[in-house]
Amino acid sequence: MKISALVEKLLQVQEQEGDIEVTCTGSTWPDDPEPLPDIFETTVENLVVADRQPLGKRVRLFL
Repeated sequence: MKISALVEKLLQVQEQEGDIEVTCTGSTWPDDPEPLPDIFETTVENLVVADRQPLGKRVRLFL
């Protein structure tokens, strides 16, 4: 999802629901786990721009 689309969706939710907490699903396993990872939900604590191949430049959310 592009930043502009994310911001638009977050603003729509904020208008409807107020200034609520944003969470995301995370895992303690690497990006391509075998077997399935342990899954948890947490808040977003930080974000950085990363340029990792083969994915290219991305905004990465840290939990």
